[in-house]
Amino acid sequence: CRSVLGSLYDRLKGRVRILFGEEARTLIVDGGEFKGVELASGRRILAGFGVIAPGRAGVEWLHGEFLRLKLVVENNAVDIGVRVEVPASVTDDITSISHEVKLLYTSRHFDDPVRTFCMNPRGEVVEEHLEDIVTVNGHSYRNNKTDRTNFALLVSTRFTEPFKDPIAYGKSIARLANLIGGGVLVQRLGDLLAGRRSTVERIGRNLIAPSLTSATPGDLSFVLPYRYLTDILEMLEALDALISGIWQPYTLLYGVEVKFYSVRPRLTRELESEIANMFVVGDGAGISRGLVQASASGLIAADAIAAKLHSSNM
Repeated sequence: CRSVLGSLYDRLKGRVRILFGEEARTLIVDGGEFKGVELASGRRILAGFGVIAPGRAGVEWLHGEFLRLKLVVENNAVDIGVRVEVPASVTDDITSISHEVKLLYTSRHFDDPVRTFCMNPRGEVVEEHLEDIVTVNGHSYRNNKTDRTNFALLVSTRFTEPFKDPIAYGKSIARLANLIGGGVLVQRLGDLLAGRRSTVERIGRNLIAPSLTSATPGDLSFVLPYRYLTDILEMLEALDALISGIWQPYTLLYGVEVKFYSVRPRLTRELESEIANMFVVGDGAGISRGLVQASASGLIAADAIAAKLHSSNM
């Protein structure tokens, strides 16, 4: 990740000015047009166009700005689930065809969409820190392979009126996991199905050891609501028909994994908001769900800005 970001910085540094250690505080709007941004330091940066891309870590700030500016918004879904870890030999056949397999399942009991996300062949499970919350994630290295594969199983929930704060809901579940386990919880699928918590001894006897050694053995049924747990177990059983070896007692489940997306503002096809010349892109703005799609949304906004500049110069 550092090398990728470093290469990106090296490519851009001679063309644009990049500010590190600065926090955007307020979007400056006048007469329905974007004018710039005010930083936490009080400094104002004025511009004719703005591309707002705060990332998932910035969803609460952006939500607050949408409310302050009285933009028309709709609640986005929140994704809540677990990270699954299995022996790499279980998934090698399918990951050799597609490095990141995307699978979608509709649960029988609740008719909820459940999907795989962020598959990491021969990778490792890691912690993800968001303010005061610790959640779970995963990654893999090109040259440092493990004998395990991990991926997320996420249940998407789009709340209806009167509830308007899916971000707070997702954070409350993550905080509950942190309260019970002091961080990330890990449980054997066999223990979950048997209605018992995983212990250090049971994890120690497991076919595979957790790649996230800081995870606390515990019981995810104390954390995940019944609906989510039911959906996830259904998906795991269905996956076993495609990837034999998933529905096994040794399969490890880490919790929780939560993906936050902001409320989505009303946008044009070019991702321009109701505020003229202010474009909103990426996961944190509720536009996309993943790096590739987020990058593509940035290109769409850039093309639209270039077209506006071209037409104004004609």
